[in-house]
Amino acid sequence: MQTKGKSCREEALCRLEYGDRTEKEMVRRLTQKGYDEREIAETMAFLVELQFIDDRRYSMKFVETAMEKGRGPQRIRYELKEKGVSSALIEEAMEALYDRDAEKEMALQAAEKALRTMGIEAPAERLSERDKAKIARRLASAGFSASATYGAISRLK
Repeated sequence: MQTKGKSCREEALCRLEYGDRTEKEMVRRLTQKGYDEREIAETMAFLVELQFIDDRRYSMKFVETAMEKGRGPQRIRYELKEKGVSSALIEEAMEALYDRDAEKEMALQAAEKALRTMGIEAPAERLSERDKAKIARRLASAGFSASATYGAISRLK
């Protein structure tokens, strides 16, 4: 079945012009567009063979970008899993690129940013338990580990 005159391969290539996709994302998109399984399978084989789709490369780039944005490891893993990247590739990318020491510093930066958005100027001020809990929730939602979260909060004092 063709959608708006485009072949399955043309549709896939158009999608890739906007950025990298995982295999799962591309299959989902082509299925939504109404292409049959055979066309999708042939297109995916073509895209993978020519390395237009490469989940390993995608996960490496994703981890780098997510770290630059201040995301923690749990959130990065979750987002990659949602995009259909295998657990093995996720762990490979995390081991290659994610640094636990860097996580602690990123958590501290995120905690300091949370303080500023809460209107608390000096970290030396005594933080209330409510403020600490609010910061901890923000860091947890960003995907930081509990140890990095509480380490950052204790360093704010």
